[in-house]
Amino acid sequence: MRLGWLYADMALTLFLIIALTTLALSALLYSLGPAVAAASALGLNLVMWLASPWVIEAIYRLRELKPSEAPALHEALERVSRRSGVRKPRLMLAPVSVPNAFAYGTLLSGYRVAVTEGLLEILDLEELEAVLAHEVGHIAHRDVEVMMLASALPAVLYHAGRAALWSSSRREGELKAAGAAALALAALLWLVSLRLSRLREYYADAHSAVSSGGGPAALQRALAKIALASDPSAAGDVSAARPLFIHDPSVAVSAPSPEALIEALRRRGPSALERVAGLFSTHPSLADRVRALDRLAEKLGRVGA
Repeated sequence: MRLGWLYADMALTLFLIIALTTLALSALLYSLGPAVAAASALGLNLVMWLASPWVIEAIYRLRELKPSEAPALHEALERVSRRSGVRKPRLMLAPVSVPNAFAYGTLLSGYRVAVTEGLLEILDLEELEAVLAHEVGHIAHRDVEVMMLASALPAVLYHAGRAALWSSSRREGELKAAGAAALALAALLWLVSLRLSRLREYYADAHSAVSSGGGPAALQRALAKIALASDPSAAGDVSAARPLFIHDPSVAVSAPSPEALIEALRRRGPSALERVAGLFSTHPSLADRVRALDRLAEKLGRVGA
């Protein structure tokens, strides 16, 4: 039985709660000046970051996957964690049909790697290890903390800018000019943070290529299989966690086989329209990722997919 509508409804409800809370706090604090508004926005982001592991687990009904249930998967996670020089994260299972995986957690709560039921159905063990290595790469690179800071800064500037624009102090003219500049900078920082997110995906891909047994080819096959099995109409199942995923589940492609898709992506890069749209995406295009892994395979002296 599909419960995608319920997952999407819970995610939307959570979003509304956060948005309304932010608006309410902003309305109360704007009168106290830009500095207080900025501090409140930063504090709210910090609280959201600290609570995020439990929020994610509640939304997606994640449960820990015991070693007795998936011994080979746990052994693969142990291998890539050891090669990555990090403590083995907890392995979680999401009862979601969309094939994907993501890493989450904090220094205080510990880190987890979640895989969906859909992912376990379509990948072989070598490909699963490549995906796990990608997610462990995010943990090794401290991507959760880096992206929290990168997303908090535009929010701080946005709230400070709004507070300055609404100011009625004696320096109203100067504050309004500063507020407009802060809003423009917040928009620019938001685009930069998206670019940083795409770069961290490349970095995690590279980490997978050098720390998993299958190398770049295994991750290419995994990405192709995930893309072919993704259903944009069901992306609402995981919309709240989309930025965390190894592949954006709202993007699907068609091809006779994973191998045919990889070859097609090697021949045809993203169109101009896709590149413009990519500026507003948290993930690089699949074609760019396949080509980047090809270049890495050449450097490593390994044959591609």
